[in-house]
Amino acid sequence: MSKFKQKFTSMLKGRNFTSELLAAVLIFVVVFVNVIIYTLDSYLGWYIYIAETPDFSISDTYSDTFLEAEGKEIRVTFCMPRTELEAHSSGSFVLKTADEFVKKYPNLFKLRFINLVTKYDQDGNDVKDELEIYKDNGRGGQNYISEASVIFECGSNYRVLTDVVTGSGFADFFTLDSNMYVTSYNGEEIFAAMSSWVLSDVHPEAYFTIGHGEAIMPTLYNVLLAAGYYVDTVNLRDAEDADEKLEGADLIVISNPTTDIERSANPQIATEYERIKNYADKGGSLFVTVDPYAKRLDVFYSLLAEYGISLYTTPDGERQTVRDEVSGITLDGFTFAASVSDTDSVSLGVKSKLDELGGAVILSDASPLVLTGEAKPLLISSSNSVCYSGGEVTDTAGGYTMAAYSTLQSQLGEESKLFFIPTVYLTATDAMVTRGYANKDFLYSLFDEFFEMGEMPYGCNSILYDTTTLENLTMGTARTYTALLLLIPAVLCVVGVVTLIRRKNR
Repeated sequence: MSKFKQKFTSMLKGRNFTSELLAAVLIFVVVFVNVIIYTLDSYLGWYIYIAETPDFSISDTYSDTFLEAEGKEIRVTFCMPRTELEAHSSGSFVLKTADEFVKKYPNLFKLRFINLVTKYDQDGNDVKDELEIYKDNGRGGQNYISEASVIFECGSNYRVLTDVVTGSGFADFFTLDSNMYVTSYNGEEIFAAMSSWVLSDVHPEAYFTIGHGEAIMPTLYNVLLAAGYYVDTVNLRDAEDADEKLEGADLIVISNPTTDIERSANPQIATEYERIKNYADKGGSLFVTVDPYAKRLDVFYSLLAEYGISLYTTPDGERQTVRDEVSGITLDGFTFAASVSDTDSVSLGVKSKLDELGGAVILSDASPLVLTGEAKPLLISSSNSVCYSGGEVTDTAGGYTMAAYSTLQSQLGEESKLFFIPTVYLTATDAMVTRGYANKDFLYSLFDEFFEMGEMPYGCNSILYDTTTLENLTMGTARTYTALLLLIPAVLCVVGVVTLIRRKNR
């Protein structure tokens, strides 16, 4: 060991090392530092974020609703003592929002803190029996109560928000991306929506279908909560589960299926297709998103065709993707801004709300639509957009329909509503949580104007984690990142050249 140390020290002092060795050492150092930074970010990303000047003030979004609730009391129960909550990395955010609501509406909101170990609240009251009541979700299932649970209650109505994602991080109040990184804190929005929910005695039900590779987007889930729905899943293959839930469902959400729904040649056999059709015939509504690249969804698309909606394909039947290089968000043009149509009262209502709030709707990897019958356009691409298929331009008409809605009258005289968009990006995290774009507000206005839910939390304040918002992932910032990446080999090259020249001169 001592001989190796002497030889190594002698080599450094004598500069008896080759340029190849020097380059290898420099590359190793750069790679090693990057690995350390990436590892720390991966494991500590949820915890290390500290907002520069977090603003927990709340807007006047729900002022009319809360002022009309005079004489009522909304009790917000935290399942953690206040002192522990104040020291909690993410729970402290939720507590500050709760304090803001109490300060603004002191006669309406009341906070309570309980200890799950002792089963007592801060006033020494036994809450054991209450916790057993809260565990019943009222739909035949169970609420899981943990230290990260927050319970909203008004009269006999209650909602339990439980963090099932991180376990102890109050994730229901945050937006997380697919890598579990926090992109925003939406405390005011969740507080306002849950408070509005318990103030109301009418609670529609929305169900995500499962069993076909669907992607249940947390961002869409939160929008449904904010819209006032009770949200759960339904397995259309399970007759007992499907029959029970579809009977009372107000909305079925089919989110990016990768395999087709079942349909029997005999219409008397109750398969998935027949169950959806029976649900629609009774006036049920549908919210559908699909990846345009997904194959073998023939039965699924036949269902959409009944509402007058189909994908725009080439004469050979190939799927097409819209590209907008002029007004696109990314350099390749496949991520672009779409505008709201103004063809009738629904689209005019959505458009007026987005014009008031500001921002455009961002889409990516989306196919255009062909509409017939009662189907109407809701989102359209710019006149500069073109269609691509197989790496070539296949159409240059522009102004393509990117999202549509439709109604269908059944033989029973009931009206079924359908919203459809051929992209999974509408509810993606980086599109929903931004300062310059309005995907979330578009969805709120859709449920407000088309599905007639009302009381949407427009304009609620959020604390954005700037490193992961869309503005930092596109165009200008992308060029900056590219320049920084190119800087690394440039620096290595300069260091290597200078070192070789100095060695040569010596």
